[in-house]
Amino acid sequence: MIHTLKKYFPSVRSLPSNTSNLPLDYTWFQTEQGEVVGIQQNELTEKDHALLSAFLTEYHVNLPPQTEREKLWTNRISEEEKDRLEEFNSAFRFIYFQIRQGHIEPDIFKATIQEFFTGPISILWHNEYAGILVEEEISQLEESLSYAQISDTLMSELYIKTAFYVGPFRNSLKDIVTYTNLLTEQAPSSFQSHDSSVVSFIKDYPFHLIKNLNNQKKNQLSSWILKEFSEDIEVLETIQTFIESNLNLTEASKKLYMHRNSIQYRLDKFHESTGIDVKQFEQAITVYLAILANMHKTE
Repeated sequence: MIHTLKKYFPSVRSLPSNTSNLPLDYTWFQTEQGEVVGIQQNELTEKDHALLSAFLTEYHVNLPPQTEREKLWTNRISEEEKDRLEEFNSAFRFIYFQIRQGHIEPDIFKATIQEFFTGPISILWHNEYAGILVEEEISQLEESLSYAQISDTLMSELYIKTAFYVGPFRNSLKDIVTYTNLLTEQAPSSFQSHDSSVVSFIKDYPFHLIKNLNNQKKNQLSSWILKEFSEDIEVLETIQTFIESNLNLTEASKKLYMHRNSIQYRLDKFHESTGIDVKQFEQAITVYLAILANMHKTE
């Protein structure tokens, strides 16, 4: 293989046994026989890269070698394997993660994350700072732990800034390729839209729906529902927090550092002007979507 490639790419080289001082300007590929070769990036055009990727697998040198279970999950989410999926009746979910680039080596990150789980965790790396955690019955979070706590612990003890996008639980491998692609596509933009280091698919989906509306529909939803309050940031923030607090005045009061009466005054003001009572669940849903549309509309 290496002799054939040398005819087209003079810089081609095999992967040395000591990878601690590898050149940073090389792209690496693995053959079906397991041989890893690298080519200097300035010799690779986009067309060359696409052609090589068609019959070789791009190889990330710094990533931990895959376990047998990780290889199994990689095959399950492969487009080529999707029509040959085995029967599967166990609960699992994918958690897309993103580490601030350069904060930690992948093998150290994996060893650290493993401490939070009851069994061996599978990580499907996309590159050295992003990938998918597979949470399943043999590798669940330790009791009472959450991804928010993991993120806080990584930041406070190791100064590692990590974001998690938590997918819904599944009990079947049906549509697993679509499931994987949806999480992978939505997660990076969702991290930018939310202040939290942990975003759940369930909480994020209304944002996703609104962002995919055309601007005319966003403006209509905003103006028809919010009316003159579309420019009143204080009232909209109060209503949004109230809805996100499960329509609980006390909880919203704590989050906003406001007296309950002040929140009630703004809710009543909105009700009197629009005829919409956000204390009613069905009406609150529409108002919440209108607030999201108002946040994402453009002139």
